[in-house]
Amino acid sequence: MSERDRLPQSHVTHIDHLLTEIESSDGPLSPTLRAVYENNLDEEFNQKLQNRVKTYDKDIERLCNYHYHGFIESVSELLRVKTDVRNLKSNITGSNLALQESGKQLLTKCEDLLRLRKIQRNIIVAIEALQKCLPVLELYAKLNEQMEKKRFYPALKTLELLEHQHLPHIDSYRFTEMMKECIPVITKNIELASKSDLQDFLENIRHKSELIGSMSMRETETHSSLNIVHDKATENSEEEEKSVQDLVDFSPLYRCLHTHTVLGSREYFEMYYREQRENQARLVLQPQGIQNESLDSYRSYFHQIVGFFVVENTVLHTTRGLVTRNTIQLLWDLALQKITSVVRVQFLHCKDSKTILDVKELMVCFCNTLAGYGFSVSKLHDILMEASDAYNDKLLTEWKDKFLIIFQSDNYTPITVNDNKDYWRNIEEFPFKPSKDITRKDSYPMTLPFSSLVLNIYKEIKRFIVTSVKFADNLNLSLTDIDDKLRKSTNDLLTKTLTDVMDEFVEKPFLHLSQLTQLSHNTVYLEKACGNLEQYISSITGAVSDGIHVTRLYGTSTFSDARQKAEDRIYILLNKKLDEFFDLANYDWTATEGRHRPSGYMDDLLAYLRDALSTLISLPNNVAISACISSCKHICERLKGFLKSDEIKQINVNGLKHFKEDLQVCLEFAKAPLPHVNSISLTTTFLEVEQILDLIINEDWSSFFTDFNQPTSKYQCVSVTLLLSLLEKIKEGEGRKTIFSFKRADRDRKKFYENLIRRLKPMCPSNVTEPDRSVES
Repeated sequence: MSERDRLPQSHVTHIDHLLTEIESSDGPLSPTLRAVYENNLDEEFNQKLQNRVKTYDKDIERLCNYHYHGFIESVSELLRVKTDVRNLKSNITGSNLALQESGKQLLTKCEDLLRLRKIQRNIIVAIEALQKCLPVLELYAKLNEQMEKKRFYPALKTLELLEHQHLPHIDSYRFTEMMKECIPVITKNIELASKSDLQDFLENIRHKSELIGSMSMRETETHSSLNIVHDKATENSEEEEKSVQDLVDFSPLYRCLHTHTVLGSREYFEMYYREQRENQARLVLQPQGIQNESLDSYRSYFHQIVGFFVVENTVLHTTRGLVTRNTIQLLWDLALQKITSVVRVQFLHCKDSKTILDVKELMVCFCNTLAGYGFSVSKLHDILMEASDAYNDKLLTEWKDKFLIIFQSDNYTPITVNDNKDYWRNIEEFPFKPSKDITRKDSYPMTLPFSSLVLNIYKEIKRFIVTSVKFADNLNLSLTDIDDKLRKSTNDLLTKTLTDVMDEFVEKPFLHLSQLTQLSHNTVYLEKACGNLEQYISSITGAVSDGIHVTRLYGTSTFSDARQKAEDRIYILLNKKLDEFFDLANYDWTATEGRHRPSGYMDDLLAYLRDALSTLISLPNNVAISACISSCKHICERLKGFLKSDEIKQINVNGLKHFKEDLQVCLEFAKAPLPHVNSISLTTTFLEVEQILDLIINEDWSSFFTDFNQPTSKYQCVSVTLLLSLLEKIKEGEGRKTIFSFKRADRDRKKFYENLIRRLKPMCPSNVTEPDRSVES
């Protein structure tokens, strides 16, 4: 029984179905094979598949055997056709070679004919093209020539003709395209070249602005009374006779303007030119080297500014719209702002008045020059008025040094003249009327009451007036304004500068009493000369004095104050000298016996004081009397200082008696301190010291206590505080004696002073506010 027979019929049918599916399907075999393995039919399937393969092999073999003879016959037929094809190819190759050989000559002649016809046609076309292109090429060559010669305006015209009339007719040529491409480049080159010419022009006028300004200001100077020191480098230059157009070639500017007009960029060019000139203006307005205060640097600064605006004014009148009056005014406003700030600062920092005066002259010429071109210079005039204050300040500083030299170099002795010629040589213009007849020979030698300081100070004041008024020249000020300013500056000289110098000099420690005395004499005559100074100012300014609106000189008060300070200094020196004598004092406050003669230092002090006061008698205003009063008060204070001194611990009556001897000679001096002067008595100055000494020495205590604080008391000047201090010191002296003494009188004496002190303490001003009139003796 076969395997097929052993399988169920359903399995056999299923396997056949699977094989049929494999044979007919073009898709994947995985589903079919999965079904075989899932049903565990793999062995049966393999057996069935092998049987099917064997069946197909037999079918193929049978079919091949059937068609084999037909295949052999087809191959034999193809071999025969191959032989015929080879023969046919050989015949065709031979025929072709024969044909080529026979047509070769004809072909050569035809090619020659075609080539000649092509050349003929090209020649005709070239002639026609050259007839169109030659004018274009000629114009282009002309354009290049104009560019080389920098004739940019004709070049633009040529370029315009070439672009709009000729090139459109020959736009099929490649060189035409190249020319069209070159036209913007050429236009740009023309624009750049014109701009380069403009830069050269701007650089040229920048370098020549200073020369142009110098010429313009020199021309202004020739029509005015100004006197300016010019730069030697341009003083004799032939270029000074040339005009601005002669010095500067404006043609590059005009060409640039026409060029940009043709290019349609005139507005851009105007903006560019104005921008560049504004930058140049800012550069010119920056001060270069002015800080070193060289007049040449100031001159160069003003010349460059004038040159700048002269050029702009020329451009304004030779072009249409390149610059306008408004644009120039904007530049001038910028210049005014910068000039005012620069000049104001520089005026303040100038080291000397001459520089300020020279710069002022330059500024006046500068203002007049630009005013001639229509520029407003009122602000600069205001700066000049401010500069007058700086000028006067510098003058005051310079004259202070001169005054100091005069004060320091003077010998402070009256001037002695030997004859009339010598008299006038010394006095010159000083307003002095001597008491003697100067024309008589027996009047000489004559001693003037003042020293050379008076003459030198008076001369320097007049020189100051002359120097100060120079600044008002050419400022168009009225005579009244000049007069007022000159008087004001002179008053500043007197009240500030001269006063400061005198105040400073009076305090010098090396001045002696005789020098201060002569200095006081000098101020008297300087004070009298102030009226002549006012007349001198009026003669210089030419102003009419109405006596009401004219500023007066303060010289009278100046010299009066100086004299007062000199006198105060005299009093101080006298007191210092008196202090030197007092430093020699040596009192024995606990002497065992009295002395009936004054101290040696006091005799020397009063002798010196008499001599010193005698030298002051000639001074006005009772200076000697004031000095005498001051000295007596100082002597009294020093005497009281001895009594108040905390260094003195013990005093006895003998010591006070010795002290009173010195007081007595002071009182005698106070009765007649000055020779030939009996109108004063200074004894009351020493009244307090005299009364307190009398009270203690005479022991008149009953009168003191009885009349205390009464108008009729003979001890009404006694200071209770000082009295208590002296009694304390006397008590200490008595106490020292009782330590080594067993005498009843000594003990009673000490107790007596203790009782006095006890009674006086309630009467001290520090303990009572009102006098105690109930005190009994």
